[in-house]
Amino acid sequence: MKRISSYLFLMAFAAAPVLAENITVDLSQGMKHDVNQVTDPMATAATGMFRFDPPLVQLEPGEALVFLNSRGQHTVHSVPQLWPADRDPVAISNKPRVEVQFDEPGVYGLRCNRHGQYGMAMLVVVGDGGGVTSIDAEVEEMRAHKKEKQAFLDLFAAHLAGN
Repeated sequence: MKRISSYLFLMAFAAAPVLAENITVDLSQGMKHDVNQVTDPMATAATGMFRFDPPLVQLEPGEALVFLNSRGQHTVHSVPQLWPADRDPVAISNKPRVEVQFDEPGVYGLRCNRHGQYGMAMLVVVGDGGGVTSIDAEVEEMRAHKKEKQAFLDLFAAHLAGN
C-alpha cells in the first residue's frame, strides 16, 4: 500500500510542471467564458424557454466568449444598434462551438434571430462599458419585438445594479 501511495505522489509531482505550464498558456491567451443556448421544455412560458446562459456577461478587454450549441434554430447575431460600426458583426448558426473575442471596452448586444421575439438576448459589458450609461436610445431604434427590447433594457439595468 505504501509503495502505491509513493508511486502516486511521484507521478503527481512529476506532472505538476506540465499542469502549471498549461495553466500559464491558457491565461496568457486570455480568459474564455462559455455561453450556452438553452431550450428549456420545462419552462412555463416561451420567454423563459429560450435563453442564453448566462444572459449578462462582464468581461475584461481581451477576454472571449465561447458560444456553444448554435444548432437547429438557435443562432447568435450581433445587434447593429448595440455593436460598434467598425467591428465585424457576429453571425453564428449551425456551429457547435464558436469563439468571439472582445478587445475594446463597451456594451455589446447579441440575440438569437429565431427566438429574440421571446426575449432571447444577451448583453456583454467589456471593461468599464466604454462609459455607456444608457442604452435606451439604441434599444428604441431596434427593429425588434417588444420582449426583446425589454430584455436588453432589463439586462442593462441589472448591469447598472451590479448583478
